[in-house]
Amino acid sequence: MKKIILLSIVLVTIACTNSQKTEEVTVQEVVIQKFGDDNITEEGAITGAELMTILETEDSAQVKVIGTISEVCAKKGCWMEVDLDENNQMLVRFLDYGFFMPLDASGTVIIEGVAKVDTLSVAWLKHQLEDAKASQEEIDAITKPEISYSIEEATGVILK
Repeated sequence: MKKIILLSIVLVTIACTNSQKTEEVTVQEVVIQKFGDDNITEEGAITGAELMTILETEDSAQVKVIGTISEVCAKKGCWMEVDLDENNQMLVRFLDYGFFMPLDASGTVIIEGVAKVDTLSVAWLKHQLEDAKASQEEIDAITKPEISYSIEEATGVILK
């Protein structure tokens, strides 16, 4: 008789606990990688639009700017193009070639360094196209320099 009562209590307990529905929530973690200065933080980062406003009145500015990678040097990751907004890009090169970006890097980045408005030479523009494995026709079509935003000596990058 004791066994039947004990068995009944166990069955009732199991039945009650199984009637509760549980909800699972999966939280996607954001992976952050740092290149160059390991002490770089997101604090104080500005948007591309804010950078362009600063550079309207300043020759250069020490900044941390947020952007989206549009292209990385296909040979060794020694430069990258970053979208500042829908119409403007920024060329980023790294201080003394002290670090490089992964060749397949994509996503949001925060770059720290001295930003400026720059004139990109015909030779540099052709070099970029060669690194991107463009056709000779595209390379030969470059005949005049371009005005561009740049960070020539980035000290650190956060890649999300």
